[in-house]
Amino acid sequence: MSLIEAVTIPKWGMTMTEGKITQWMIGEGGSVARGQEILEIETTKVTNVLEASASGTLRQIVLAEGTTAPVGALAGVIADESATQEEIDAFIQSYADRIGSGEEGEGGVSLPRKVAVPGGSLNLLEAGEASDDIVLFLHGFGGDLTTWLFNQPVLAETMRTIAVDLPGHGDSSPAAGSNVVDEIAASIEEAVTPIASGRIHLVAHSFGGAIAAALAARQPSRIGSLTLIAPIGLSKQMNRDFLTDFIAAERRRPLQAVLERLFADPSKITNDMVEGTLRFKRLEGVPEALSAIADAIADNGGQKQSIGATLNGLPCPVTLIWGDQDQIVPLPEQAEIPANATFVKLQATGHMPQMEAAAAVNDQIKKTIKQAGA
Repeated sequence: MSLIEAVTIPKWGMTMTEGKITQWMIGEGGSVARGQEILEIETTKVTNVLEASASGTLRQIVLAEGTTAPVGALAGVIADESATQEEIDAFIQSYADRIGSGEEGEGGVSLPRKVAVPGGSLNLLEAGEASDDIVLFLHGFGGDLTTWLFNQPVLAETMRTIAVDLPGHGDSSPAAGSNVVDEIAASIEEAVTPIASGRIHLVAHSFGGAIAAALAARQPSRIGSLTLIAPIGLSKQMNRDFLTDFIAAERRRPLQAVLERLFADPSKITNDMVEGTLRFKRLEGVPEALSAIADAIADNGGQKQSIGATLNGLPCPVTLIWGDQDQIVPLPEQAEIPANATFVKLQATGHMPQMEAAAAVNDQIKKTIKQAGA
């Protein structure tokens, strides 16, 4: 029987509805290996590459470069040499009928919702089947829950997941107190506890790592595992200029230059990402909230948070993931890595491994959760 495999517009992120094809990295007739990068797609958040799900030959490109199409749309066809052109034509003709009816073509959108907390509300996005354990995603400074667009959908295939906009970010209210780390941790605890009765597997990035440590310190018995991606709080070294420049940037070009520092490959940044960040920064109360958080992260002497002792005292699995080209939070020294933590360094990756090396990060998250017996 002939192998015929669809190349479709993927669903990166629970709210993604469409993507723009910016580059076919293989031409028609080219040989393709499973896992090979074949297609570059731009979303409203980031540009990323799609890997082939099967080996064979790219027999036909259905959607040309520059085309914007909905999630699940057929972009191309991979087939083996035994597949006839008539079989491929029939496959393409019939594929439209499958969109929305099968796993490959599901374009349904999950919508965030707001949960009341003292002093305001917390915006969160839930996905996945009900389960005793949940995966809780916490983004970093200046980000929002869409930071996890390549990660939450993958984990949601087997577990219940919750991604939040930290207070002062996205659609969540700013933190009101003077100790922003504890205030943010308390708000998340208030919002998540009523809807998550079992163990919590924390997945956190950068500033979110300090929040994860604070949550773990508040209720260690409920924490199943921690996967921290370039977290603050393990050393004094920090690119403080990134924080101040991010807050100060009020126009597109300066902000793009700041955001480019986050990636080893700056081309992943889209115009929509820059414009969306600008709109967020112009909201009432946001500049003040970001300044308070930046002051809690670092001063002229370096990082102010310290999470090493908390991590060392946890009985659950702890994994630290870092990009080897991180320009924001440098790789920690060996002595700064908690003895109970597994340390993973990813090559050719900046401060956003969850976007730049999503598959590797997802594998590590799953591995850490599995170690917890989930």
